Amino acid sequence: MLPRVVIIDDQRSILESMDMYFRLRHWDVFTAASGPEGLDLVRRIRPSLVVLDIRLPGMSGLEVLERIRSDFPQLQVIVITAFQSMESTIQAIKLGAFDYLHKPIDIAEMDAVVQRLEQSNTGDQHPDPDAWDEDTVVDDKGPQIVARSRGMKEVFKTIALVSESRVTVLIQGESGTGKELIARSIHHNSRWSDRPFTVMDCSTFVDTLMESELFGYEKGAFTGAHDTRKGRLELTGEGTVFFDEIGELPLQMQSKLLRFLQSREFVRVGGTSPIFSTARIVAATNRDLTRLVKEGGFREDLYYRLKVVTINVPPLRDRSSDIPILAKFFLHKIARHNASQPKRLAPEALDLLLDYDWPGNVRQLENVLTRASVLTPSVVLSKEHTAACLHDAPAPSSSHESFRSMEAIEKDHIRRILEKNKWHLGKACEQLRMSRPTLRARMKRYGISKPPRRPPPERPRGTQ
Repeated sequence: MLPRVVIIDDQRSILESMDMYFRLRHWDVFTAASGPEGLDLVRRIRPSLVVLDIRLPGMSGLEVLERIRSDFPQLQVIVITAFQSMESTIQAIKLGAFDYLHKPIDIAEMDAVVQRLEQSNTGDQHPDPDAWDEDTVVDDKGPQIVARSRGMKEVFKTIALVSESRVTVLIQGESGTGKELIARSIHHNSRWSDRPFTVMDCSTFVDTLMESELFGYEKGAFTGAHDTRKGRLELTGEGTVFFDEIGELPLQMQSKLLRFLQSREFVRVGGTSPIFSTARIVAATNRDLTRLVKEGGFREDLYYRLKVVTINVPPLRDRSSDIPILAKFFLHKIARHNASQPKRLAPEALDLLLDYDWPGNVRQLENVLTRASVLTPSVVLSKEHTAACLHDAPAPSSSHESFRSMEAIEKDHIRRILEKNKWHLGKACEQLRMSRPTLRARMKRYGISKPPRRPPPERPRGTQ
């Protein structure tokens, strides 16, 4: 008997194309144009696969998916949609969808999904429902990430898969790619979303204060410790502690964080009693931690403790297909913030954004669109207006290899500020907005040192 598939979509063109696709691959095909009709068909036909649209008349696709997973937990469902939002992806995956595809449907991508589905099929189309775990539904409010690229779709799937566990997650990506937003999404989509989400920015804390900030301190632990104070780990409880720029964490604190991850216990500064914590740890970095480990700037054992699950966020230049929907999303967000009518991009302006390499990634795109929206009186952002808002950014490059590392950029910036201030560390710290110990540590890391004084020129003989 041929395998059966039910296609549920309110677009006739999708029903026809999917009908042809599966019949050519020797499937029996049944179609429905609404949620209730599709559910009734699934109950009567008992297919081995459902292809389900998210937006349906009568009942949403997610409601249909929930009903299917309740009645037939082993039945595989491929979700398709024209709306590229992180929330719907996470909901579909957490409800048990086998995969999630965007319209217009890429045949090669559908082939890959069907092939994986066939490989995972054990041959028993209707196993015991009791063998399946119940999935958890998440709500659709919280951090918003929009994307349609394959790379970001994988990020969405990983968020959905890790959110219900408490494993440590390491998020890697260039500055401006939205690493903190991903961390917040993991927290928001977990069952502990009502607990605190705490940020520890490792690049801004003075080294000597980081331990007491994280672990807290006892009364009298040091001068000024007039009362016992709980640290961020203790205050977070069962929530999430997000270590931003973990690559900047001092080696001494790396050792203490490693000890906590191993035992889940810590001691307040000046204290003796261990305190147990179930706080989840999510870390992010724009630096190459593998290279830092080799250079001795980051503990190898901590590195492997952190990367239980790793999420690599692709730079915007590698996912230009996301730019149109990101631009539309930001323009509507800007309009809501300013209580104004949303502006839109002229086709030539969008082409300009697509051709740009975006060294500052998604954050830079939002800043450019904000500036263009505020400074442009017209409801349509022209190519000229958009280009004017890009003029301060680096010129587009035809080769991605021309982008320097963040370390190289930071090294040059620190040296330039030091030279501008004639190597006066106090003034340089003020302009760099970093503490003196942090500046000295960066100078040591990058091999920056004050040039030796030149000896005064010798006077010609016979002069006084």
